[in-house]
Amino acid sequence: MQDSYREIFLSESQEYLKNISSCLVKLESNPADLKSLNEIFRCAHTLKGMSATMGYDKIAALTHQMEDLLDELRGQKMPVTSEIVDALFSCIDILEQSIQDVRLNQDSNIDFSACILNLKKFLIPEPASVNTQPGHTSAQGSSLSQDDTSGWLEARKKGHSIFRIKITIAKNCPMKEARAFLIVTHLKKMGEILQAVPSLEDLSAARFDNFFTIILASKERQEEIHQDLLNISEVEDIAISLAEDKSPAAQSTASAAAGPEPAYVKKIQSMRIPVQRLDRIMNLIGELTIAKIQLMQMVETHNTYGLEEISITLDRLTSTLQDEIMHTRLLPASYILDAFSRLVRDLSHKLNKDVALDISGGEIELDRIVLDEISDPLIHLLRNSVDHGIEEPQERKAKGKNPKGKISILVSRQKGQIYIEVADDGKGIDIARVRAVAVEKKLLTEAEAANLDERKTLELIAMPGFSTAKKVTDVSGRGVGLDVVKIKIESLGGRLEFETKPEEGTRFILTLPLTLAIIKAMLVKVHQEILLIPLMNIRETIKVKPQDIKLVHNFQVVNVRDEVIPILRMDKELDIPDDPYEQEENGKKIPLIIIEYRKKALGLVVSKIVGEQDIVVKPLPSFVKRTKGIAGATILGDGKVALILDVMSLR
Repeated sequence: MQDSYREIFLSESQEYLKNISSCLVKLESNPADLKSLNEIFRCAHTLKGMSATMGYDKIAALTHQMEDLLDELRGQKMPVTSEIVDALFSCIDILEQSIQDVRLNQDSNIDFSACILNLKKFLIPEPASVNTQPGHTSAQGSSLSQDDTSGWLEARKKGHSIFRIKITIAKNCPMKEARAFLIVTHLKKMGEILQAVPSLEDLSAARFDNFFTIILASKERQEEIHQDLLNISEVEDIAISLAEDKSPAAQSTASAAAGPEPAYVKKIQSMRIPVQRLDRIMNLIGELTIAKIQLMQMVETHNTYGLEEISITLDRLTSTLQDEIMHTRLLPASYILDAFSRLVRDLSHKLNKDVALDISGGEIELDRIVLDEISDPLIHLLRNSVDHGIEEPQERKAKGKNPKGKISILVSRQKGQIYIEVADDGKGIDIARVRAVAVEKKLLTEAEAANLDERKTLELIAMPGFSTAKKVTDVSGRGVGLDVVKIKIESLGGRLEFETKPEEGTRFILTLPLTLAIIKAMLVKVHQEILLIPLMNIRETIKVKPQDIKLVHNFQVVNVRDEVIPILRMDKELDIPDDPYEQEENGKKIPLIIIEYRKKALGLVVSKIVGEQDIVVKPLPSFVKRTKGIAGATILGDGKVALILDVMSLR
């Protein structure tokens, strides 16, 4: 029985974990969001029951402990804190890794006990502290004992962060006890002092050298505490960090808290298809079978009278069946976009930035293969925006901006294409810096760099190895990122564009096909060559007189309804030789296909427009796939190969 339900368990558990991650991000930004908290509890409870039924006891034990903690949060017995959210995210990462082991039918060697203890520390009261009255103080500079941390649990329940602050006073300070008193008074206004080493009594009696340590529970930001203390005179140095929990549970789970590196977006392993769609496909296959039998009978009896009617029926059925099959491959963009909330959350915490992610258009559907392929490029763009684009809170505040940066992902569908825009409200791209780095890396001469317009300059950042980062980190700086994004998007038949404004932000615009399998295209002839232009790129087709084509600034243009449209002659653009048998009649109107090109119009001159047709896109071999102006190929009804134009790379 386990084998028959295993696939259902894998599919549903992945959905529950994805839902928990999404709701955790919402809950952290709004701890009062009871709806998200209830949804997390429901998913954890269901996952516990499923795993127990399947015999996955370790998964059941961990989700049971998550359920206990979530129940406390639902009962408002403790507040939702970032520390609790971090612990729950660590559990999610371990659960995902465990479920992957189940998928691969391999034994899991993951240690669940550390993660379970990490959750229990929020539920188990810590031991009482020892007396910290005078005469029972620890030596100056000594580390805090386990018993000295009894107030930490209460501080966490109040939603406070706990900081260890080492303050160094100038050696020539004449009244260091008065200076220490001033510092302690200042810190009490910012939070609760859990402990002082030496004790507060020793500090007031000047029984310390020129430094002391304070454990402070506060809701203030670490940077603000640091800056406020530095503003006090005769304070020589401040060393502040998040204090380590000394409880046994925390010590045994130090490595578990970090957890495995989360895989934010996973390859799509299964899809849910509505029963109604499967029924329609089955009915179409039944009708198609009947039409095939009728056709075979006509061939056997040589009765061609009804052949035209059968061909029309077959055309209708195959087109409808094709459309239904295509829809079974579609998934909403939110399938991958929802995972990015956690990605931005983790990155912003790592870089000490405050960033919010806004996603629009997640309901728009894309081909499963397109979704799988664009997840990595989108991760690159988001990492770029958080690391390079969004400034630190203090810098944004100094510029008069909201300290919290904003990144938005907007998905829209226009004329059979999908547009994905990743925008941030950061500092923008420094065009001068890009030119300087290009010259420094000998990609351009100084003269060439000076003559580049803004669009061409921005395209430099997508060159392999190009990076304006001043130092290499584990997030960025190695020149790997945008070049990978550009190559991947272009391999899907799409394009990547940039827009930036100083101090206003940067926009990355991805244009993608709705699906990679079958598209509608217009067949055209250029002399004796058959070419195909995707219908999604075409605005209209017209015919113009030769005398209507004018020369303006060395460009041929035509006026169409008071709009001046530049034109390209496809035989010249693609080096297609003239046809000696093709006779050109004087005054004959020229077929012109007007396409949408970089938000403007462009006219393509061809010899003849053949008509529209559904085409199956075939990938090009490696030695020709980078050819300018060619996006792919297809096989026509007569067996000939025809090339598909990539209109965006023509000029």
